[in-house]
Amino acid sequence: RELWRGVSSADLEAVERLTTDDFTWHASGRGARSGTFRGRDSVLDYLARIGEDTERFDSDLEDVLVGDLYTALLYRVTGERGSHKLDTDFVLLLRFELDRLAEAWAVPRDQHAVDEFWSG
Repeated sequence: RELWRGVSSADLEAVERLTTDDFTWHASGRGARSGTFRGRDSVLDYLARIGEDTERFDSDLEDVLVGDLYTALLYRVTGERGSHKLDTDFVLLLRFELDRLAEAWAVPRDQHAVDEFWSG
């Protein structure tokens, strides 16, 4: 939850403290925003561009599931980008090394809607 607040508020000190230097983000899909981003700076740049390229992009954390090896964040995304609108749930699967986030996989419930949102 602390990391979620850090990313949401652009608290770079918190993000740096809570992630590994080689933090990796996997964005599912086949659209322009899909791919693997390696290194904390690359991930932060990717996330910042999402906000820059939309009129509105909101992520609301709904639940946190904690296991022995992974943590899953369940959240809802709503956004507007030109004539495109997005409203879908996501699972963000997190892998930690010691107490720092090392890897994340963002998987939407409706991949087609996400790919369409970023098209054009």
